[in-house]
Amino acid sequence: MGLLSFATSVYNLDALDTRFSVSSTTPYQTVIDTRSDPAAKTEAAAKSRSRAQPSKWKTPEFFFYYVVVLFAVPYMFWVPYSVSGPEDPRWEKYSGYLSDGWMFGRKVDNTDAQYRTFRGNLPYMSALLLVHPLLRRVWDAVYPSAKKGQSGAARLEQRASYDYAFALLYLVALHGFSAFKVLLIFWLNYQVATKLPRKYIPFATWAFNIPVLFSNELCRGYHYYDIARHVAPALEPWGAWLDSYGGLISRWEVLFNLTILRLISFNLDYYWSLGQRGSSPIEKKQLNPAQLSERDRITIPADARDYSFRNYVGYAAYAPLYLVGPIITFNDYISQAKYRSSTIEGWRTVRYAVRFVLVLLAMEAILHFNYVGVISLVNPDWSSYTPAQLSLLSFFKLHIIWLKLLLPWRMFRLWSLVDGIDPREHGPLPQQQLQHPALLARLAPLLQPLAHPLHLRASGRLVVPDLEIHCSHHLNISSFIYLCSIVA
Repeated sequence: MGLLSFATSVYNLDALDTRFSVSSTTPYQTVIDTRSDPAAKTEAAAKSRSRAQPSKWKTPEFFFYYVVVLFAVPYMFWVPYSVSGPEDPRWEKYSGYLSDGWMFGRKVDNTDAQYRTFRGNLPYMSALLLVHPLLRRVWDAVYPSAKKGQSGAARLEQRASYDYAFALLYLVALHGFSAFKVLLIFWLNYQVATKLPRKYIPFATWAFNIPVLFSNELCRGYHYYDIARHVAPALEPWGAWLDSYGGLISRWEVLFNLTILRLISFNLDYYWSLGQRGSSPIEKKQLNPAQLSERDRITIPADARDYSFRNYVGYAAYAPLYLVGPIITFNDYISQAKYRSSTIEGWRTVRYAVRFVLVLLAMEAILHFNYVGVISLVNPDWSSYTPAQLSLLSFFKLHIIWLKLLLPWRMFRLWSLVDGIDPREHGPLPQQQLQHPALLARLAPLLQPLAHPLHLRASGRLVVPDLEIHCSHHLNISSFIYLCSIVA
């Protein structure tokens, strides 16, 4: 494969996520089978040509576009670059905030706290991306499946046991002694789903999780010192000692809003499964459980024995998706744990990784040559900038916002793909669409309290909300409104 052909395949929509090119009701294995069928390929190509309009690449209209792009795009980069160097009279006002860079001797604008955190931890996250799947291989070797030809149940047992063990270690590493608080909430939510009569589960699920969402913020993560002060003042020193070991992310409640939606997903999937006990949709529809479509993976309930506490914890704290998602439903997680999704192919994962690296390099290049972040930080005299400079500095500011959110999404989804779970791509929205306030709200900072998309069924229909809500309020009012809108 030539370099040009490879570059084209990297930016193929199918390499980003098969959900963009294949219907959610179509098993992807049928697409794979079509590749090896010359007649089917010829028929598909003929059908595509019949629907296609005549090419416009060599028309006068497109030659006009070529000329515009040839001059406009370099100019768009040159304008903000021209005010981001020592030759600019305002350089001295913000140059002290720049950090040493690694591109062509340029300084780097590393003033954005969220991207700085991601950038500083990138080597460790990259190592974890490789170590976690390798440890799974070791686990599989130490605890091999009972049968050589793995059945779905045997593969689930192997994967879920590892996910559960790693989740416990991961929670302790991230939150220290606060991991016990997280596990307590997990256990309470599990009791809500499994101990109550079926008709009360939906209401009880929301009645439990919404107050937890508020309580986490109001009580600032339930510090052990505060608990001891109210319960047993003599234990205050011990409580303070426990609080001192808060792990890598001591404020666990900040990102727990995302986990809340996984807990709701488990409870509602369990609730819907109770109404289908005694009948198997797979047998009724005569489906191959190893080749289900995405919609079938979401809507067909798991076996009753699969709704265990171990599988539940492994799902709720699944390491690659725990911090920033994307979210998959519990049913989808179990289905992919039983049978590896046919959408996970080595060549596609490699191209997705290349695409992530290119996005990372694009972000680094912008921060090395366009200092819009630090310029806005020092509150400059904006009247000293020309309209072109103001508009393009604003444009690249939006571009940076999009990229700093896209990178964590792509990083953790890549980790999940390497580990054998295929969640949906969550960051394809072009930056150029961010001018709309409602769309901008979807891409709010990830390291702030947020709500995340959740696949829910309401009134017998599949609902896939795709909204990110940034919330700077301690009570997460926006998150509450968002969750209520799902129910409504």
